[in-house]
Amino acid sequence: MHFMSLCCSNNSNPVASDKRAKFNFRTYLLGLCIGLLLLAPQSGRAAGTAAGTAAGSSISNVVTLTYVIGAGPPSTVNSSIVSFLVDEIIQPVLSWQDAAPVAVSTPGNNDVLTFLLTNSGNGTESFGLTRTNDPAPPPGNYTPLDGSIGSIYVESGLLAGFQATGANADTVYIAGGNDPTLSPDASLTIYLISNTPSNLPVNAGGNVLLTVSSLTPGTAGSPPGTSLAGLGQGGGFAVVGSSSAQAGTTGSYIASGVGFVMNKSVLSVLDLQGGVLVMPGAVLTYQIVASLSGAGTATNLVIVDPLPADTTYVPGSIVVDGIVKTDAADADNAQLISATRTVSVSLGNVAAPANVVITFRATIN
Repeated sequence: MHFMSLCCSNNSNPVASDKRAKFNFRTYLLGLCIGLLLLAPQSGRAAGTAAGTAAGSSISNVVTLTYVIGAGPPSTVNSSIVSFLVDEIIQPVLSWQDAAPVAVSTPGNNDVLTFLLTNSGNGTESFGLTRTNDPAPPPGNYTPLDGSIGSIYVESGLLAGFQATGANADTVYIAGGNDPTLSPDASLTIYLISNTPSNLPVNAGGNVLLTVSSLTPGTAGSPPGTSLAGLGQGGGFAVVGSSSAQAGTTGSYIASGVGFVMNKSVLSVLDLQGGVLVMPGAVLTYQIVASLSGAGTATNLVIVDPLPADTTYVPGSIVVDGIVKTDAADADNAQLISATRTVSVSLGNVAAPANVVITFRATIN
């Protein structure tokens, strides 16, 4: 109560002095409230807001002071409400997902590099995608070519891994047509598809750069911390993150020098009389020999063989390298696709040199 004793000591009328003291003290507190409000953010921006707070969120603040004069009851003074919007921080993160350079044949077609884009900002953001085939590779390396089926695909989410066709096909990227839009912390798999020139030496490397850029005007490539009024989610500021609102990373291919030859033949004929006449009812045993030569690995190798016309598949007759396979699409690597009358064998990654022998039987109708 030092304030009141000073006021009282300078006035011969204690009652009048106490009234002035109460008035002056309340005036002082109100001024203090106003001063605190002036220190609060007034530009509509949330400086230093964590990226985890959703952009466009409204944050309100009220300053309340409580005080007591003499033996009187507690009194309070409230400020007006101060509100501001949380800024949108734009921060894409991009990583190459293949564990090692992807082996390709020379020439080769439509080999896949896999990338993962994550929106590490706090607002929903759209991104443009750009690929750059290395224009000036070091001696002994090469420049990959855009894939013949399309150069950039985005994951459809229907089936993990790249699917070029079919019901689960991934989506060809068209700049300005289907630019991906990601919510905060969401991720998207992106595929770069490339062809490989002919006559490359073994172990020749080829690099492709994928760049993603925010499509908010004025953000991509701007210095970190750049703020653009009204362009953030919810109408607040768009703030360029540490990556300058863009990200880029390189994926690599390596020429494996793998040669591939496949031969199909009729291994045997067994007619109804136990002979070798090719006639209705005779059972044909087909043999496919796939030979890989050179050095390197053939990736995602699948052998597909349609049944000859006027024949009927003999159930349970698929044999791969001496091991009997089921006809169903199950855990083994072979199946009969009834809808297309096709024998399919998925060999996965096969290191050269190697031979794979496949047999199956069909009856002449």
